[in-house]
Amino acid sequence: MVCDKTATIGMVPRWFKIIRRGIRIRSVVKFVVIGVAAALIRFQPPAAQIERSYSGGIYVVINSWLARLSNLVPFAIGDILLIALIIGLPAGWILRLASAGRGRRVPAFTSLVLDTLALGAAVYLTFLVLWGLNYSREPLTSMLDYEEQRITPEASKRLLLLTIQELNADSALAHERPWPSDEEIRQVLYPSFEATIRDLGNRTGITPAIPKTSLLGAYFEATGVTGFTDPFTHEVILNATLLPFEKPFILAHEWGHLAGFARESEANFVALLACARSDVPVVRYSGWLALYSNLVRSGMMLPPLSPQVAADLRAIRERERRHVIEQVSRAERRVYDQFLKANRVEEGVGNYGLFVRLVLGTRFKSNWVPVRRAAEAVPVYLLPTFFDAAR
Repeated sequence: MVCDKTATIGMVPRWFKIIRRGIRIRSVVKFVVIGVAAALIRFQPPAAQIERSYSGGIYVVINSWLARLSNLVPFAIGDILLIALIIGLPAGWILRLASAGRGRRVPAFTSLVLDTLALGAAVYLTFLVLWGLNYSREPLTSMLDYEEQRITPEASKRLLLLTIQELNADSALAHERPWPSDEEIRQVLYPSFEATIRDLGNRTGITPAIPKTSLLGAYFEATGVTGFTDPFTHEVILNATLLPFEKPFILAHEWGHLAGFARESEANFVALLACARSDVPVVRYSGWLALYSNLVRSGMMLPPLSPQVAADLRAIRERERRHVIEQVSRAERRVYDQFLKANRVEEGVGNYGLFVRLVLGTRFKSNWVPVRRAAEAVPVYLLPTFFDAAR
């Protein structure tokens, strides 16, 4: 067989050009990804557009698929992704620098910096698409019949009195029989949760995530984090030390995040309504306990809590005392505060404190059904406040 060296030599530049063109295209793609991510950190679509097209549109489909897939796996998929990132990123750096050899390590280092920036940008864009854009949706204060002037010291006191009354009543009912299992809690919680988010504009409901444990369980215990919603896998992780009467509210809170209510105050608001309007005493009791812990009680003459309620509150404080490491908790709050502010939550972790204001400032129909702005044409004096909602 005769070898045509001329043809072979002529093919080399063509393959070389193809390879170089591929490298240039990949570099351009990396710069584009970095540029788009940087632009979205600064600028995002208007809240009304995100509400209509994303939170009420594509996000519903994303949640349905991801939550269903995650529920099929008994362990936390997010743990696997995190381990892969923690091991893979440093290993990639070490291997590429080692294989570059002398004289090529500076270009290799420059390429690694670009690749790492591109990876970070891609992760950020994935976060926005899968869940993070919900931070920029319309706030509930603009969607509901909410007025700041309703938030008065007298209204706060009345809410506290109502909470004590409901706690004492539901405590007796909740503790008269063995506490339900975690699966039973999910089953009895979801109907009132789904009704709540539908009243808040979510017309399709969500695929409820089955709570899981995580390899980061010890970290959650040390920081005092009671639950976590993974924005990439739509999994819900609950702190393994939670007491039974804490779980319904915390689970409803995390489901609230899955329903697209990214702000902590709004997820708390969703969780409270889901619990308060439930037909099941253990679910209602969990909600009232959480609300009571957020209310200011200084300087007020109040009716006493029942011995069982007082014992449950002491048990929650004791759980936190045993497991939370204050220095770790403070560090976690600082990091989370910066994360929230970077995602347009100006109050940072202070957003938790807006939960009670949202309850006080919103007008409700009976059974804790919030009134939306579309109902503004109804005379305001005909619409009940949250005090009437509990009757």
